[in-house]
Amino acid sequence: MSGTIGSVPILPPATRTIAAASKTDATAQKFEAMAIAQFLKPIFQTMGKADAPFGGGTVARQFQPFLIDAIAKSMEARGGLGLTPMIETTLAGEQAKQGPAPAFRMSTGVEK
Repeated sequence: MSGTIGSVPILPPATRTIAAASKTDATAQKFEAMAIAQFLKPIFQTMGKADAPFGGGTVARQFQPFLIDAIAKSMEARGGLGLTPMIETTLAGEQAKQGPAPAFRMSTGVEK
């Protein structure tokens, strides 16, 4: 699944890891996983409606968001929908426009 979409390169899943990712890359991966989860929610809304021995129930409905998130993250880690490279490019362009981020200093409540 390598190639390009327009001018955005699509990297094979093996070349993208969260541990070695930049902050922008990690943000793009999280956003794509969230988008995939939104696509999966309607599929899972119909689950558990049947009165079968293993048809779901209260516990299944309570843990369903966790299952959807886990499936979405797994799909994203294997290449997802191909949104991550485009999101990275957009975020990098926005960061370049804004310049370097200002240094954050936490106040201790005691000023000298």
